Amino acid sequence: MLVTKRLNNFGVKHPGAVAALGSFDGLHLGHQAIIKKLVARAKKIGHDSAVITFDPHPRQILSKDTTPCLLTTLPEKQEILETLSVGVMAVIKFSPRVAALSPEEFIRSVMVKKLAVSEVICGYDCGFGAGRKGNINTLRELGAKMGFKVLVLSSLKASGSKISSSKVRSLISSGKVDKANKMLGRVYSIHGTVVKGMGLGRKLGFPTANIRLSDPQKLLPRDGVYAAGARIGRREYQGMLYIGSRLTVGRSTRTIEFNAFGGKYDFFGGKAEIFFHKYIRPGKKYDTVEGLIRAIEKDKKKIERYFEAGLSY
Repeated sequence: MLVTKRLNNFGVKHPGAVAALGSFDGLHLGHQAIIKKLVARAKKIGHDSAVITFDPHPRQILSKDTTPCLLTTLPEKQEILETLSVGVMAVIKFSPRVAALSPEEFIRSVMVKKLAVSEVICGYDCGFGAGRKGNINTLRELGAKMGFKVLVLSSLKASGSKISSSKVRSLISSGKVDKANKMLGRVYSIHGTVVKGMGLGRKLGFPTANIRLSDPQKLLPRDGVYAAGARIGRREYQGMLYIGSRLTVGRSTRTIEFNAFGGKYDFFGGKAEIFFHKYIRPGKKYDTVEGLIRAIEKDKKKIERYFEAGLSY
């Protein structure tokens, strides 16, 4: 897959591309339906399939709220799009100037002049241009005026709820990762590096790999204990994960700690991907260290049964 951030000559080298436009944060099942249609349509007419996305996420520019919100970082987005056989990922640097473009200015300057698209595929609720004033009717009108076709896909549902990035974000923030996974079509994950911790988990009999996020804007699920998986280096593990401060022993800032079942814990410095399968319980302050150990032992047994049952999203 070609990844380009220089769009000026794209349309000259790749005229007539079939494009999908959007933030595509999460690349959930609704997004995937659009992209699969995109790839099939481009293959049928013999042109490139191009996903046009933004970096940074528009929320990071338009909103004063600096709370981490990304469901997919740019590298994660690239990895997922490659698995969907997309030909080109065109990345537009989102800035106040881009945000101020009217719907017609955006379509003319980006989609037509720079990208020279022949068709655009999008969801029924797409929005673009300043204040997201452009909608599907706007896009159809501009397509007829500027010479490209527009194909619209309806929304998808999971467990009776419409699939959307905002819904997935809400589910993950509240710890309902199993429900979010059904909308994503995969297990939600974070990427990071294993860093040196205080060694308290080892003293308790449950050594942990301490994870530092690769991108601080990545959305973390709510604090608590999770049934989780991990890919660290070339190996994969099942285990339990804790997010939060240490409430009983050695108070700390918010940490991410993974206990790998059967791991030898030579993980320091390794690259890790952590997969969230199921929320188990919130963190709790115990009166004694022994009480904490008993609670962790109970968590481990419950999570082992979860994985033995083959449960997933």
